[in-house]
Amino acid sequence: MGTEVLAQDHADRQVLRALVDAYAAAADTRDVERFVSLFLPDATLSAHRGEDEPAVYTGAARLAEIPERLGRYRHTLHVVGHHWCDIDGDGAIGEAGCRAHHVSDGDDGATDLVLTIRYHDAYARTPDGWRFARREVHILWTSEHPVAVM
Repeated sequence: MGTEVLAQDHADRQVLRALVDAYAAAADTRDVERFVSLFLPDATLSAHRGEDEPAVYTGAARLAEIPERLGRYRHTLHVVGHHWCDIDGDGAIGEAGCRAHHVSDGDDGATDLVLTIRYHDAYARTPDGWRFARREVHILWTSEHPVAVM
């Protein structure tokens, strides 16, 4: 690989990681406009929980429901860990790991529902930059425990 190709590959990887991080930030701030802008207009997000049928959201109107649904929690915090991607021209696939915290108030105090997630992604380069073409949210396990909210 030539120097220019390596530099472009490195730049693309940084942008794709930033896309994954922007998804977490937009979800946590309930920024519907920003959240939807990270996807192609006809993109699909599917949420998988075990053997159940996945919840599927296709297109901007359906994707906008996701940050809105997170509004039922007092706080959320998506902490993205690893990310890898395989770039092939104007397309790419990737995976990211995440611990997603969902804090709710209850009669006995606040609790944190923690989801351990593995994202399987397909990305597309557009004139406006990289976007999600498809995102699969695989919830691997959950835990719930009391927390003190500051």
